[in-house]
Amino acid sequence: MAASADGNMSQTVIDTAVKERERLHTGRSRTSTMVVLGLLAAAGLFAALVLGKADPNTPPDCDGHTMTHTSLCQIISNRGGGGTFSYSEMIDRRESSKEIWRYVGFGTTGVMLVSMVFAFTKLDPNRPWGTAVPAACPRCYQPTLREKLTVHSVTRGRTTYRYSGIVTLCTPVCGFRTIRQR
Repeated sequence: MAASADGNMSQTVIDTAVKERERLHTGRSRTSTMVVLGLLAAAGLFAALVLGKADPNTPPDCDGHTMTHTSLCQIISNRGGGGTFSYSEMIDRRESSKEIWRYVGFGTTGVMLVSMVFAFTKLDPNRPWGTAVPAACPRCYQPTLREKLTVHSVTRGRTTYRYSGIVTLCTPVCGFRTIRQR
């Protein structure tokens, strides 16, 4: 559905653009994004360093019992991976399962750190909202117009309606706002 089909939704899309510009310029977007990505990076480190920590000196368990160096462990599985394993083979099995946590944890941390760098630069409060319009503002006659495709979504039941348009805004002091279909 296009925003211009419903005047009320046109104003809602404009309001969405104004809130987005305000959120960008106050720095709240950057702060909240950095906090969330930082928490996810910390969770990745926790997974890698705590859940992925293996101690090869701790005796392995077999069916709830601590093994000795001469013990054998028989694992019965209808999904594969079963068999009879020695003490050292059970340590290897335990450590390889912990290794997955290290890969997942360090991988998650790496992706979050790269995302933090990208978000830090992309959500700079000094970065202007939208793209510059080469025309002067019809209200204040200054070359301060900026525009951006803005989408507002409304969910009713299992259906989501998206209203969109190219919103053109002047400075908050001027207050000029308009929308057009793309």
